[in-house]
Amino acid sequence: MSGLTAQQEQLESMIAQLWPKVYRFFYYKLQNREEAEEMTQETFQRVYKRLGNARLEEENMEGYVFTAARNLLTDFWRTKGRRSGTVSVDELQDQGWDLPQHPQEIESAMMVRQALNQLPLDYRRVLTWRIIEGWKVEEVARKMKRSPGAVRSLQHRAVQLLKEILEKGGYFDEP
Repeated sequence: MSGLTAQQEQLESMIAQLWPKVYRFFYYKLQNREEAEEMTQETFQRVYKRLGNARLEEENMEGYVFTAARNLLTDFWRTKGRRSGTVSVDELQDQGWDLPQHPQEIESAMMVRQALNQLPLDYRRVLTWRIIEGWKVEEVARKMKRSPGAVRSLQHRAVQLLKEILEKGGYFDEP
């Protein structure tokens, strides 16, 4: 006998399934492996403490976990005194950020991020969830309350528009 209740086994299974997605979410936002690992662990600790004996349906677990992750990230930025404006590459590296070694890679990443920000919200969401965070089509469909076919179509249109924005911005031009 394992000593775990059915709910604990279900929670362990969900953690194993969601851990990589939550880690990718934090890594994308923080660009630091150690901080992403710590934040992922803290997220699941918070979820575990909050759930206690409460019953949470499996289909709601992912939303609950990502809400906790976003709240934790907001708290993290607030306590770190995140500020807007420019920051030097040296300052970011001193803070432990993993940055590309070549200026062209940094510039490319910035151009892609700026292009993503120009997309309509649904396009940004589908690209973030599907490509950046690696969610399955069915997961995104559930989250967006759309059919899997609609999500695939939305993703295709989002990629096409992103490509057009990047082309207009000179992203594909030879240096």
